[in-house]
Amino acid sequence: MAPGPAPRAALLLLLLQLLLLPPPPAMGAGGRRRLACSTCRGIVDRFKQGLADTAKKNFGGGNTAWEEKTLSKYESSEIRLVEITENLCDSSNFECNNMVEEHEEQIEKWWFKLKKKYPDLFKWFCIETLEVCCPPGTYGPDCLACDASCVGCTGEGSDKCKTCASGYVKEDEKCTGEEMETETTEPSHTGHEDL
Repeated sequence: MAPGPAPRAALLLLLLQLLLLPPPPAMGAGGRRRLACSTCRGIVDRFKQGLADTAKKNFGGGNTAWEEKTLSKYESSEIRLVEITENLCDSSNFECNNMVEEHEEQIEKWWFKLKKKYPDLFKWFCIETLEVCCPPGTYGPDCLACDASCVGCTGEGSDKCKTCASGYVKEDEKCTGEEMETETTEPSHTGHEDL
């Protein structure tokens, strides 16, 4: 049975209101970069955990010497890589699964050819290859350099330092140059000459 005129009008009114609602605010470049960097960092952390979890495994066939001679070492095998990559993302994490799927070839390239040359997977994958994370000493979506007074920062200026660089101290929430006060000690004159 079809709805009567009153429910149909209410439904049309509701649809019209939904169409007239403004869209949710779009995520800016900084927000997208933070999300992508966070996702990439999570992938690398889970990859490292996978390395630890599979460190003592082998092919499991019972004849390790033959397997390593015939199939190569488990330590650097495709089987180990597959075991690790299968657990990089939760099934419900779209961003993670999408990033792994889109960049599977880069992960394989690192595993088989580049991990000795670039042992820091986060630096190679997230900073240098995908360029979704900023290198240390930079901030923002454009990876601008931090103030010279900072070791890591969240924005521009000495008031955005995570910690102060050597030679700087935190003063009034800013990293300022340490003033080197030199004390000059003058000889004590008592008016008596040493005899």
